[in-house]
Amino acid sequence: MTATITDTAYPTPPTSSPSPSPPTEGSPWHNGSRAFLTASVPDLVRRLTKYEKIKLLAGADWWHTVPIHRLDISGVKVSSRFETADGSADDGWPKRSTGSELCRDEANSCSAAGLAIPCETALGATFAPEMVHRAASLLAKETKDRGAVALLAPTINIQRSPLGGRAFESFSEDPLLSGLMAASYVKGLQQNGVSAVLKHFVCNDQEHERSAVSAEVSERALREVYLRPFMIAIQEANPLAIMTSYNRVNGTHVAESKHLLEDVLRREWAYNGMVMSDWFGTYSVDLGILAGQDLEMPGPAKWRTEYLVDHCLMSRKITERQIDARVEKVLHWAQKLARLSPDVVYGDDVEITSHDARDRAFLRELAGSSIVLLKNKGNVLPITNTRARIAVIGPGATSSCVSGGGSAALNASYVVTVLDGLKAGAPSELELAYCLGTPAHKLLPHLHGIVNEDGDAGCDLRLFADRDDIAHPARAVRRLRLCDSSALISDDIPENLKNRPWFAVMTGTWTAPVTGAYEFSLSVCGRARLYIDGLIVVDNWDILQRPGDGFFGQGTMEEMGVVHVNKGQGYQIRCEYSNVAGSKIGHELKDESQPIHNFGLRVGGFPVVDQEQELRDAVGTAQGCDAVVLVVGLGPDYESEAFDRPDLSLPMRTNELIEGVAAVNERTVVVVQSGSAVNMPWANKVAGIVQAWYGGNEAGNAIADVLYGKRNPSGRLPITFPKREQDVPAYTDFKSEKGIVHYSEGLNVGYMWYQARKIEPLFPFGHGLSYTTFAYSDLSLDSSLAPNDIWLRLSVTVTNTGPISGSHSVQVYLCPPTATAASLYHPVRCLASVGHLQDLAVGEARQVILELPKLTLAHWDDILHLWTIEQGIWRAVVAENAQDPPLLETSFEVQGVFEWVGL
Repeated sequence: MTATITDTAYPTPPTSSPSPSPPTEGSPWHNGSRAFLTASVPDLVRRLTKYEKIKLLAGADWWHTVPIHRLDISGVKVSSRFETADGSADDGWPKRSTGSELCRDEANSCSAAGLAIPCETALGATFAPEMVHRAASLLAKETKDRGAVALLAPTINIQRSPLGGRAFESFSEDPLLSGLMAASYVKGLQQNGVSAVLKHFVCNDQEHERSAVSAEVSERALREVYLRPFMIAIQEANPLAIMTSYNRVNGTHVAESKHLLEDVLRREWAYNGMVMSDWFGTYSVDLGILAGQDLEMPGPAKWRTEYLVDHCLMSRKITERQIDARVEKVLHWAQKLARLSPDVVYGDDVEITSHDARDRAFLRELAGSSIVLLKNKGNVLPITNTRARIAVIGPGATSSCVSGGGSAALNASYVVTVLDGLKAGAPSELELAYCLGTPAHKLLPHLHGIVNEDGDAGCDLRLFADRDDIAHPARAVRRLRLCDSSALISDDIPENLKNRPWFAVMTGTWTAPVTGAYEFSLSVCGRARLYIDGLIVVDNWDILQRPGDGFFGQGTMEEMGVVHVNKGQGYQIRCEYSNVAGSKIGHELKDESQPIHNFGLRVGGFPVVDQEQELRDAVGTAQGCDAVVLVVGLGPDYESEAFDRPDLSLPMRTNELIEGVAAVNERTVVVVQSGSAVNMPWANKVAGIVQAWYGGNEAGNAIADVLYGKRNPSGRLPITFPKREQDVPAYTDFKSEKGIVHYSEGLNVGYMWYQARKIEPLFPFGHGLSYTTFAYSDLSLDSSLAPNDIWLRLSVTVTNTGPISGSHSVQVYLCPPTATAASLYHPVRCLASVGHLQDLAVGEARQVILELPKLTLAHWDDILHLWTIEQGIWRAVVAENAQDPPLLETSFEVQGVFEWVGL
């Protein structure tokens, strides 16, 4: 809608910091000289010694490439993703906005807080590549504010199953939509001086045994589904770097696959960028170098050490010429980044926060554009009764969780909760009544209200060389500041503590928010004890530890303890830690393969809740209100890197809560915050359903805008929501079985499976309702089907026929020719193009022109090993979603033979 939105819920706005520091005379990553900017890379390779070349084959540390000061070669800094943020709960990932350090030393505060854009599934739901371009442009600025010039994004793996732990990090189940969004993302970054790192190449579609599992997939499905997004992004945007995935494909680790890296990526697609490993995703010395993996990350090298590489050279398993080829790619990449952003590369690597009100307004617009209105029975939305009494119920209403977990999380500069947004945007006479209903966390949330010894939010962490020293703070080897009550220590361990036992103490003062029984938890990667006011509350040291999912699968389950607390009273929190692993129950049975070996601890806390009473209170509150907004979902406890979801269920007693509330109030609207599909057994019992994804900083304001009608919802599902888990295409073949997962659904991924099997989904791919209506007319097709000039162009007119303005996405699908005895199998209908129309006024008609790339017509010939197009009459249909009948359609005929290799 075009209405101006002025009601806003914000915590205290973050203080803007100055622009990045001016260039320095020298640092660990450069010597002050900018000669590298104009140097000849081939000449540099010739001048490098053998051992300097070997050093360049791996990172210098967790986030930097190696500088060679002798030749004025600067190192460059990469950054983890910015599109998600973690608030109240997580799996132990550090609160970092750049991935530079776990925290800061005693002279500084925690890492600079960052902006959190909606998760990639939410970006996919906009069906608007231009919005993604704007989002990536903002991320480029954020990246450079952290002293980095490469962002480890976007992820364009296919959402093969909603159970995938990192499904929220991917755009869609559809390869075309994924590729279009990725291309816009890459352009937004690189046009603003930051390298994209397209990932994870390829078939990294589950977390279970991700470093060992082999995705057994046909060459045709590999080409047409899983590689296609990478093809589109490379063809349209030319990302400067690509990251290989952890897994194997058809038996070979991608990082060692000459077929994928050399034959497909570099020869067929003529890709000339740099290829890096995922973190600890290198598995050998010679095989990766021979296959074309340029850079091992992180550093220092685990495999590409001077000794091991030199040994491979001596035994003629590799040649120095092959090393030169890898080094040249790394230097070309580093030089391009230094040229694109010299003031960052030659700066002092200081992180700053510098966003403003315009950035926040855009994030609100972006989150609002991603929201999908799934159901609106009786026009229960928007909420127009300005004197109504509205119940706001559910664990998601006050949660500051705006992301899934894992490496996609960061220290968000601020978070607007749904309740905050609803309060700020409510008309003056609208009454809101809040009730929890049921808790939904798998891990107890971080301790809110904890401060360090200087009174700042977070904790102090001191590292010690010996256990006897922990009683003496002055003997600490290093003091660190944590942003909350958790720590993951991967890249900030002092040299004198590496490769040996060491100890740590985390301390803080916590103020109790309530009076009553309070439950505390402690999970650890190592051993730890939790003390409150000097008394042991949780012991996770001497016990037989229970293996858990935290810390990338290396940590324990939470151990609990209960303490009676008084509201407003301060309590001394102390956690003593050792990096020596404890004895684990059933450790020999935990056959998981995770790449990162960490040392960490996490303290959580939450009031002891009488769940039966909370459910009764919620039902009673709902019964006395005019309508109910019920906010539920998942979050980093359930969707995260390092583990997959066990099923599609909402947490704990959430479904019971929804059904109980809906039974007493027919005007119940359920708002779901998740990054992938969830089961909705109550879908027919509620009046409205809103899929809000993980909306970033502005989630609460964006949801309120849609519920109050200040924004007309325009999001469309980039994935299918099944009626039941058994309908998911990968239902029988998702978990690794002794290192193998069969992609048995073949080409029929996502909505194509439901069409092929004639299964009715709960909500189909492309579905999304609006507060207005649209009509289509004047469909026309222009095309060229000459052998060397294949293109299709559709135009259609869209008219806003409803009562208010709104945005709309046009979806075009291709239907293959009628099957013959000689033809191959094709999916019933495939997305061929999308067009987004922004802010159509009431009665306005606007023409949209849609380009259909030749790849949408093509299939891979497994025998001839090339692309070809099926002859016959094709249909191009305009439809509201992947399942509904066509609204308009046209046809065209393909005659003759069309064959090619490459993009």
